[in-house]
Amino acid sequence: MIYRTLIKKTLPRFLDTVSKNYRLIVPEQKGRETYTFRPYSGFSNVATEFLRTVIPPKQFFLPPKEGLFHISGTSDIEVGTEEEPFSIIFGLHSCDLHGIDILDKAFSYGGRDSFYWRRREKTGFIGLSCLPDKYCLCKSMHTDFIVDIYDLFLYTLDEVYLVSVRTALGDDMLRLCPDLFREPTEKEIAEYKDRIEERESMFTRIMDITNLADLLTLEYKSDVWEQYSHRCLFCGSCVMVCPTCQCFDIYDSTDLLTDITVRWRRWDACMRKDYALVTGGHNFRGARPERFRFRYLHKEIGFAEMHGKATCTGCGRCSETCPAGIDMVEVVRSIRE
Repeated sequence: MIYRTLIKKTLPRFLDTVSKNYRLIVPEQKGRETYTFRPYSGFSNVATEFLRTVIPPKQFFLPPKEGLFHISGTSDIEVGTEEEPFSIIFGLHSCDLHGIDILDKAFSYGGRDSFYWRRREKTGFIGLSCLPDKYCLCKSMHTDFIVDIYDLFLYTLDEVYLVSVRTALGDDMLRLCPDLFREPTEKEIAEYKDRIEERESMFTRIMDITNLADLLTLEYKSDVWEQYSHRCLFCGSCVMVCPTCQCFDIYDSTDLLTDITVRWRRWDACMRKDYALVTGGHNFRGARPERFRFRYLHKEIGFAEMHGKATCTGCGRCSETCPAGIDMVEVVRSIRE
């Protein structure tokens, strides 16, 4: 790993050059306070000071809906193998990098999901530092540091970006504009250290996760689940915006005119009433408290037991998006009381 600096005013030239060699995805402002990842269309549309996009980057590896294969009337099966261009996603914060790392584990468990990995393996990451707001919990979830899946990571200083170069791909991107990068000065290194300390002090919300898995297990029958399930609309917003939720539904559709059947995969939500409905009409989680509780148990216990890591990255999307104002910090605090 090496470090270089990039003068802020030269970032447009760097991204312009990257976009000529790769498909570049960048954060853009969509509404007054909302952002989304979109294909690069010029630096004037790029957001460099933002907290989170509405939809996390998982959309590029696990699309909201995709055709897995189709069967013609002659019973020939054609698997979806659409060629994906090599992409670079710019502007990923540390919480979203952790989210991608979790998805990598999920889609490798018990065998690699070829549909996920054919996109994932053709994607590079340029991370970007950020400052927390009232929803951020990455410090509590220990995701405020970068995980080693990025290629370049840009730390914002006053006049420059301190650039961490981790991979050969990252080095290749620097070589596209070698005159833009230089070694950091002692003053810039000192400024970086000060910024790290300053950022640590900016977190206003802390969620105590000490022995949280044990507490959730012990409070399996707690009235807390019933109380919050009455507030919850079960709209699925928290699941759709979560960077690590990976539940999906599989279904077939047939065009009677062409006699072609397509097998689709689309995002689904464990909060949805019919999610655990099986043949015969039995629903394993038909009651509202059961569905509300399951989301917390799976995030903090189920995945962690398999991979040693909880699936909440502390990005704050669920709390910000919830129309009922349900906050994970509040729920966990209620469990502890």
